[in-house]
Amino acid sequence: MLRQTPESAAPATAETAEPTPAHTTTAAQAEPADERRRYSAELEALLDAAVDAVIIIDHRGRIEVFNRAAERLFGYKAEEIIGQNVSLLMPEPHRRQHDAYIQRYLESGIPHIVGIGREVDAQRRDGTVFPVSLSVGRIAGPGPARFVGFVQDITVRREAVAAAQRERDRANAYLEAAQTILVALDLDGRVTMINRKGCEVVGIPEDALFGCEWISTVVAPEDRSKVEALLRDIVEGPADRAHSCEYHVLRDDGEPRLVAWRCIAVCSPPGTVTGILCSGEDVTEQRLNERMLERTRALLEEAQSIARIGNFEVYLPDGRHDYWSPEAYRICGLDPERDVFNMERMLSMVHPDDRDQALRLFRQSIEREGPATLACRLVLANGSVRHVETRYQVAAAPGGRRRIAGTLHDVTEAVHAAEEARRAQERMTHVLRLATMGEMAAGIAHEINQPLAAITTYCQACERLLERDDVDLDDVREALRQTAAQALRAGEIIRRLRSLVRNQDTERVPASINALIEELVALIETDARMHDVRVTFDLAPALPQVLVDRVQIQQVLLNLVRNAIEALQSLPSGRRDITVRTEAVGQEEIEITISDNGPGVDPAILDRMFHPFCTTKPSGTGLGLSISHTIVHAHKGTLSYRANVPNGACFIVRLPVLAE
Repeated sequence: MLRQTPESAAPATAETAEPTPAHTTTAAQAEPADERRRYSAELEALLDAAVDAVIIIDHRGRIEVFNRAAERLFGYKAEEIIGQNVSLLMPEPHRRQHDAYIQRYLESGIPHIVGIGREVDAQRRDGTVFPVSLSVGRIAGPGPARFVGFVQDITVRREAVAAAQRERDRANAYLEAAQTILVALDLDGRVTMINRKGCEVVGIPEDALFGCEWISTVVAPEDRSKVEALLRDIVEGPADRAHSCEYHVLRDDGEPRLVAWRCIAVCSPPGTVTGILCSGEDVTEQRLNERMLERTRALLEEAQSIARIGNFEVYLPDGRHDYWSPEAYRICGLDPERDVFNMERMLSMVHPDDRDQALRLFRQSIEREGPATLACRLVLANGSVRHVETRYQVAAAPGGRRRIAGTLHDVTEAVHAAEEARRAQERMTHVLRLATMGEMAAGIAHEINQPLAAITTYCQACERLLERDDVDLDDVREALRQTAAQALRAGEIIRRLRSLVRNQDTERVPASINALIEELVALIETDARMHDVRVTFDLAPALPQVLVDRVQIQQVLLNLVRNAIEALQSLPSGRRDITVRTEAVGQEEIEITISDNGPGVDPAILDRMFHPFCTTKPSGTGLGLSISHTIVHAHKGTLSYRANVPNGACFIVRLPVLAE
């Protein structure tokens, strides 16, 4: 049904300007009336079928037509809204201003709304305000102006546009916030889009890059041919295939940056390539760090090879995530590319003579956290033996496992060198003993001559006694006993000499330090008498035993006494004294001092007196004190010097007591 005012039912015509007499309708008059009714019906049907709201107003803004779509849109019925000012459908401030709009248009003819589509806010009967698209047109014809408006609710469209804008804003925010370079190129290789990160990397603003040829503007000259081939492959190759590569871009300041790219073809419609989208990551520092890491790894492997030290990290009991360095493989005679290596395999390589102790120590170490050290021999697959020392740290790991991280040191050459040094030291020590015996030769010869002379005397006495007729056999027996005693005395001197000069393997045994000194008394006193020196022995009783090589310690003491005897030769006869004293120092050490009343040690050599070849003797080698210092140090003891009071020298030997 057409909602309109009575006056607007049909326009006035000449035929309807003057009324005709009643009941005098002719056929000519009936035809225009029918036409008008048909037109009115068609217009009403058209307005009611319209999806958009259609509203017709007069020049004063009063509503003349209000179709069904308008009723649904605004919530008013046609009969209650027709005749009302159309501003009733507008929110403030437009409601107050509407009539002025019409009046201004009628007076000036300048359209602000009429003939111009625009989006405005409308108001429903319930007061809700909603967005509409409004198109207003002036209805041509005589008489006062009339206007028709088409109103479309655009709430859904505006929400969709707003949602799309939010998505675009979000996408733009992602592009701007992304730490990945994003670049879009057209088929000519020109930039159609680049995000903020890309502009930061190349140092060129977006507006300066937009529309520029990417390769000639950004790509480093040495990589341009590669990038041209890449873009060509993307355009000509399968559309769904991603392409990856790395190439340098040049910043605006000329600094090259290495970027890792992943590029795909953009197709619209599907199957038709319209552009190229590239995402990139600046990997300049990453690749530099990788190269530095690789160089560090290579230097570490080289250093490990030079030092013969490997490292490892193992997890027990499952062995997952184990690591053994290449040098650790080499030490164990294995190939990193071919052989499987783990802690079980290394322990199986331990020398049979070392295995029980090594396994026991290893099991003990992994039961507790902390540092540990293990030294043993390994038997390699080729039968060769290597001495190794491993230092490692045991710590708890997730899952109840044990993490063991440490080093594996091939000390084979060091062990062999130490053994050779030990042999050389023993040879040098033996030579020194021989030299000492040579220096004491005169006294030793005198000491041996005494029992030999006595033996001769007793033998001659026996001969005379036996020549007598009245032989006294008791006298003969006594002479023979004295002969035997003197022979034993000479033999004991020779035995002691042999024990000192014999070149034998080092063997440390528990010993009494006083007993060792007492065995030297005869030799020391013989030499002292030859040089008019008085030697006093002050040995503390009941000293604890020490673990020593008897011959080596006797050599040290004999060498210190010999040095004192030689130093006293500058004093007049009768004033040359040496004291050999022993005593306990606390519960853990014993001390032996050899002191004299000579001139003492020259202050100029005090700081190097134990160095090899340091001597003040015209014919000395300078090895005596050095070797003595080495021997005492090897026994975990000390050899030191202090000036004697009131004058002279005092050398102090301290040795640890034998643990009970």
